[in-house]
Amino acid sequence: DFTLQLADIFIVHNNKMLEYFTKLGIDRNRLISLSIFDYLLEKKKKSIIFEKSITIAGNLQTIKSSYIKKLSCLSPLKIHLYGPNYDQKNTTENISYHGIYSSDEIPQILNCGFGLVWDGNSLDGCYGDTGEYLRYNNPHKLSLYLAAGLPVIIWESAAEASFVKENKVGITVNSLYEISSILDDIDEHTYLQYLCNVRTVSEKLIHGHFTKNALAAAEKRIFQNKK
Repeated sequence: DFTLQLADIFIVHNNKMLEYFTKLGIDRNRLISLSIFDYLLEKKKKSIIFEKSITIAGNLQTIKSSYIKKLSCLSPLKIHLYGPNYDQKNTTENISYHGIYSSDEIPQILNCGFGLVWDGNSLDGCYGDTGEYLRYNNPHKLSLYLAAGLPVIIWESAAEASFVKENKVGITVNSLYEISSILDDIDEHTYLQYLCNVRTVSEKLIHGHFTKNALAAAEKRIFQNKK
């Protein structure tokens, strides 16, 4: 491929994607892991509310993410939805739809519970093409939730599950049906610990820390390779 020959260094999403490229035959020395997408933002002070609920922000079109139309099955788990293309006939007592906000507005709006990082066609796991892609990519909504100050819940097999665990900014699950019982066991003290860890990561995301680090590492690698 012409692009593979042209570039000196590739900045890839995360370590799982890095391993994927090495299996394709790309020299590991040409690969830098970003870890997570930054979310540049002028942050304003706001309060995060302890609530045993999940928030889903993004494209709510069921053609792309058909698990959305099955969320009523998670009742009585409280669910907040934000984003375009929501079919309101899927709304039930446990689901609140809050409308559409821009990428600059939404981080100031999200203020309770856990942000959900999920995709695909099932509540039991992230299946289908969009679900399987979570095994390799950095979901934009993960960065959104963390920049907004929310801890997260993410699929256990997602590439970014390791980032969530290492930084103690949320919970990993195999199935969405696990969430209610997990949240039952979480008290406000535990939630506040998550918020403290999220605050640390959030400050990095909104100031471009991970992009700056990856670019610095790429420049250093190019310089070393040309010696």
